[in-house]
Amino acid sequence: MNVPYMFDSDAKGPPELSDVLAKEKGASIAMDAILSSESLVRAISGDSTDFAQGLTLLLPTNKAFQALNDIPDDLELVMKRHFVPQVVTSQMMEHGATVFSYQRSATLRFTSSQGQAYVQADKRAPIAVRGAGVQAGGGMYFLVDELFA
Repeated sequence: MNVPYMFDSDAKGPPELSDVLAKEKGASIAMDAILSSESLVRAISGDSTDFAQGLTLLLPTNKAFQALNDIPDDLELVMKRHFVPQVVTSQMMEHGATVFSYQRSATLRFTSSQGQAYVQADKRAPIAVRGAGVQAGGGMYFLVDELFA
């Protein structure tokens, strides 16, 4: 369902995370999954008390979905594992932060080696976190090329 995402482009001040994510062309499959969940839409729109401490989204790229044979049946739960109800900066990742994802659906452990940040969801193998993060009103996001399925 690749449709252009439109949020509040007339808002004053810095753009909300939802507006910035709408422009992330390399993650359109994840955006479709997010938009099918009321709680995740509220999270990226800054309209969720569950994310009062901020939001960090480890946004799966289209490559992450294309590597799968089948899309998981519990896609909303899988996506919740990528949402962290607090801001996690690149510096926190470099220093080995450990956080819980949304509704404690996963424990995320960050490590760093030679300037590259990695995230390990529960007991899965660590995966690279791409870039330094994109910040917007209400939170920030980083790209990952695998799902925490």
